[in-house]
Amino acid sequence: MKKEISYFQYQKELDYPVFVRLEDQGFEYKVEGILSSMGFSKLEEEEFKRIEIINNETRILNLGDASMKAARQIDQAGAFDAYGPESVTEFGSYDVYRYKGVGMTLMGHSSTMWEGAVKNIEANISETKALITRYLSHALAPFGVVSFWGVPVDEGFVVMKPKEANFESVFVDIENNCFMTQDGIKDIDFGTQILRLDDSLKGKIRAMKKEELVSFLSTKTCFLSPKGLDFRLKATVFELSSMVEGYIYPAQNFKPRASAA
Repeated sequence: MKKEISYFQYQKELDYPVFVRLEDQGFEYKVEGILSSMGFSKLEEEEFKRIEIINNETRILNLGDASMKAARQIDQAGAFDAYGPESVTEFGSYDVYRYKGVGMTLMGHSSTMWEGAVKNIEANISETKALITRYLSHALAPFGVVSFWGVPVDEGFVVMKPKEANFESVFVDIENNCFMTQDGIKDIDFGTQILRLDDSLKGKIRAMKKEELVSFLSTKTCFLSPKGLDFRLKATVFELSSMVEGYIYPAQNFKPRASAA
């Protein structure tokens, strides 16, 4: 019996060669809404067949329910558990990302096909978004596209901690002069601002110096690797900091998306 394989492309409008592959219709039903909210579009089978696969650029995450073996690996105690549920370790020519108790991905940077597995996706929607975001941060790094945990605002976007942002993310593409959020694609233009929240500020807004903004953004990306931040992403952070204005904003004055609704 022929498998019903589905492909989803990230930001199809911008033609990134970055995809998620699903083999199980039941799993697709559970994850399709997450992918759609993150900027993925489902492709027709013939449409995907027409896409040129480029070894050093095309990335396909084959994502599905975790097998029993994978589930044990996802749940087992690890050396980095004291630092949080997420970790990336090197295993030969692969990087292994794990969100303890949720899922894992196997990323081979010389391979087109990467493997991903998730446990109990219905109970781990936000965490699954985090796993897919980590995949995107690596898959888009060769294009200099950098990502941050955060949410859009009228002036630009706020960079936050993952849980504070409900695992929403912002991807910035300098070459295409835009940034991408759950609200869609927006141009980077004169007046675009990046905000940092601070509990100690009381009703005041403070401008950030360029060096301060570079330092802040460099430590707040979604790119997780034992080797540190990719050199192409460092260049993007530096260039972005020259294009926008950074401000420190009173945390108590900011209304998150859920509260503002």
